[in-house]
Amino acid sequence: MALSHALTEAGTPPTRLVTSADVTFQPGEGITGVHLTVEGTVAGVDDDVFVAAAEDAKANCPVSKALSGTSITLSAKLV
Repeated sequence: MALSHALTEAGTPPTRLVTSADVTFQPGEGITGVHLTVEGTVAGVDDDVFVAAAEDAKANCPVSKALSGTSITLSAKLV
């Protein structure tokens, strides 16, 4: 949701965003890692702009902040 909001606020609302999260859970430790994958269709932006927006959203998302003690990685691309 943070990525959609940021893109819309920048005047380039996404047509489509598909996001998945692969979570690593270690018994006794809890969630130790999250890898986010996002693919988007956004008119008027190139891949570099899209990836930068996704990275910014990841860094500033309330959920990412709540999981700040967990390694969170990201793969983002336009489709």
